[in-house]
Amino acid sequence: MYDVIIRNGLIVDGTGKSAYKGDIGIRGEKIAKISPSIDSNGDIEINAEGKIVIPGFIDPHVHEEWVCFVDGSYELFLRQGVTTVVNGNCGHSIVPGPEENVIEYYWNNGLMSFKQRDRYKKTFPKWMDFNGYAEAVEKKGTNLNFVTLLGHGTIRWTVMKESQKRPPTQEEAKKIEEIMRHNMEQGAWGISFGLDYIPSRYADIEELTWVAKIIAEYDGVAAAHLRHYIGVKEATEEFVEVGRRSGVRIQVSHLRPTCPEAFEVVRKAAEEGMKILADTIPRSTGHCVSKLRLLQFVMAVSDELFSSGLEGVKKALKTKEGRELIKKDAFIFAGDKSDKFVILSEDPELEGRSIKEIAEEKKQDPDELLLDLLADDKRYVFWLGGPSRADFPDEPHCESIVNNPYVCVGTDEIMGDVEDPYDWYELQRRGGFPIFMKMYLSKNVPIEEIVRRNTSMVSRHFNIKERGELKEGYFADIAVIDLEKYSFPSPKEVNCRNPFIMASGVEYVLVNGKVALDAGILKKPLAGKVLRKNH
Repeated sequence: MYDVIIRNGLIVDGTGKSAYKGDIGIRGEKIAKISPSIDSNGDIEINAEGKIVIPGFIDPHVHEEWVCFVDGSYELFLRQGVTTVVNGNCGHSIVPGPEENVIEYYWNNGLMSFKQRDRYKKTFPKWMDFNGYAEAVEKKGTNLNFVTLLGHGTIRWTVMKESQKRPPTQEEAKKIEEIMRHNMEQGAWGISFGLDYIPSRYADIEELTWVAKIIAEYDGVAAAHLRHYIGVKEATEEFVEVGRRSGVRIQVSHLRPTCPEAFEVVRKAAEEGMKILADTIPRSTGHCVSKLRLLQFVMAVSDELFSSGLEGVKKALKTKEGRELIKKDAFIFAGDKSDKFVILSEDPELEGRSIKEIAEEKKQDPDELLLDLLADDKRYVFWLGGPSRADFPDEPHCESIVNNPYVCVGTDEIMGDVEDPYDWYELQRRGGFPIFMKMYLSKNVPIEEIVRRNTSMVSRHFNIKERGELKEGYFADIAVIDLEKYSFPSPKEVNCRNPFIMASGVEYVLVNGKVALDAGILKKPLAGKVLRKNH
């Protein structure tokens, strides 16, 4: 007798081996039997005839570390077939505590709104370190498994008293190392860098290597949002050099497919023996952002305005010198503004129109118009980049990327605000896995290889034990997918005013043996775990 039996599915086991027809029997949290036919019964019987049965996908680059404290269902991931996510990316960390410190850091970097900051300080559970965080998550409950990285940015910001454009002192370095070791020993999986962001951008290669060497002692992973401002290929080479000097496993985060040469840097390093993977966002629209959140982003990316807070940004908008500073620092002022749209507004005449179009009608400079909109008292939602971002465009990857066996999906799903979804959202990342699947199938990559890259390849790289494969004795993290229906709307089909769009085609998802998606219906068994490395 089994708790669950999945029958008659085409089993794609995650190893890259050829698919085969069979049944899977599950007892408790684990796969008890895989066979062409299981004669016993199951308390739950799932008919997977005509469907593929795969290990749950592992997403190595998300920002979901605190979303569970608001909503642990993670429906948008389940509907892609994802059962495990790697949190704590881009230098953003759940330690060091107390949790108010973490919340303040996230707010300073534009990753929480004012409302979220104030609400979460009152409602979030208390924690001081990785172990306290893990216990808080498990008490609240999650439908997904979490692998959690430490964030260099948060740790550096905390120890060095906000954002210092200098190396840490000897005393500060000692404190940074103490925090890292304490949390790694409790089961954290590595560290992430956000090298475009304050304060990680102030770390030179010597500091990065020093941090990475500590992580290497624990056989952990160092992930990086690269230092893109020096060039994508050059930034990839810099982080690969960190891997060479330190010996650490490295994860190159959301590598841009518009630079195939960077993917070749990763391939060459792997072929030379380095433990390295690259994840990429299969395609992305621009960010949809409320005005208040956009003002926070302006603050977060400016060396001069970061420490002055939101009021400093608002003050800068009122002076010529301040406006020039904002135009220099803020990414939204690149280009002619034909790809920056107003999609929701208190003034209906502005909706659905680009900043460039509105400026031409008003006979005004587009930059000055955008600054005026940021400075006035009205509410807006902007679409920054429109239907297709230049760095993650709506087109198939080139052959050298498609054939690179060290490339996986990393959706980089935007956190936003679960309770105010119009504050910050994106329209393609929620479909990263079906988009990748369809794209790579169209390029004649075997389905077995596509599944391998997004399951066992990731689990082996991060050393996630007994996951990422359909194998007897492994945890029953499983997705049953109708491949013909497995899809996500294209940028041309998607409704930019709808932040709730999700993938289709995933019929069942089991997490640690519990059914979290049942014939397409969301359940909340909250059977996910905060996984602890080496525990």
